[in-house]
Amino acid sequence: MKKIERILATIVLLLENDRISTAQLVERFAVTKRTIFRDIETIELAGFPIVSHSGRNGGFSLMESFKLRTYTYSGEEKQTILEALDVKEGLFGISDQRNTIKEKIELLQKSTNIGEPVNQHFSFESPTMHRPEIELETMYKINQINLALKKHQKLLIDYIDNQGEHTERVIHPYEVILNNGSWYVYSHCEKREAFRYFKITRIRQLDVQTRTFTPVDSSRKKQIEHPGSAIRLQFPKKDLGKLYDYYTEAEIQVLETHIEVNLYANQQKTILPFLLMFGHGVKVIAPVELRTLHQQEIAKLAQTYSDQSMEEIIDGDR
Repeated sequence: MKKIERILATIVLLLENDRISTAQLVERFAVTKRTIFRDIETIELAGFPIVSHSGRNGGFSLMESFKLRTYTYSGEEKQTILEALDVKEGLFGISDQRNTIKEKIELLQKSTNIGEPVNQHFSFESPTMHRPEIELETMYKINQINLALKKHQKLLIDYIDNQGEHTERVIHPYEVILNNGSWYVYSHCEKREAFRYFKITRIRQLDVQTRTFTPVDSSRKKQIEHPGSAIRLQFPKKDLGKLYDYYTEAEIQVLETHIEVNLYANQQKTILPFLLMFGHGVKVIAPVELRTLHQQEIAKLAQTYSDQSMEEIIDGDR
């Protein structure tokens, strides 16, 4: 543990305890008594009024008037911090094996809620719709990216783009983002000489480089999508539950025989793949262009299975 971390932890212990002995500090930080005395001296020079107690029950304490308890976290606030750290672990795995921050907060929480049960208010098993195997693979990549983020190290990645093409790129990672159920790393791409979003599931190989980069202004400009045209869709009533996963109350109209959804969206980028998820249960009412695109995609799927059936017939005749 670095000296600054040890000193901060000692201050926390002094704030949360009436008195703490030299032996306790020696055991807690695995250092010598001499080191503890130097740390106490440093804390005093920083303006903390420390009282030294001699004798069998001796040790160190802060002047009661300087306890600053009103400025420390309450039990509820500490629990909120711990839950946030649990969420981080759930999202990314344990990237810091020492878990120094969490350990300190848990120590404070125990001293505040002695004998009281700690209730977990919320939890989650998976932040995306990926299969567990994909989640685990993605979590490993995020941890690698996180290591590079901390030290401004470059990443060498093998990436598959929207056209299914492999490209090898050197990127400068700036931020990991969860968007619409998928993880992205916002990076500067040396190949394109521009900032890009890379979908982490499409990064097939990832190597943290020893080479570093100098961070620049990476302010992300929100990608404002053109509102597009008015979309009118028709669904069977049994799909109502599913529709609330994607649309607001104002966009959904439950009629006697079916459900209508009315919204504005960029039809080619976002709506068409979504419609295919509902199979034959969705019908496009408007606009005509989207209905045509939907019909074309359905025809392609039908042709795929028609070609497959023909091949099976030919193979059977052989």
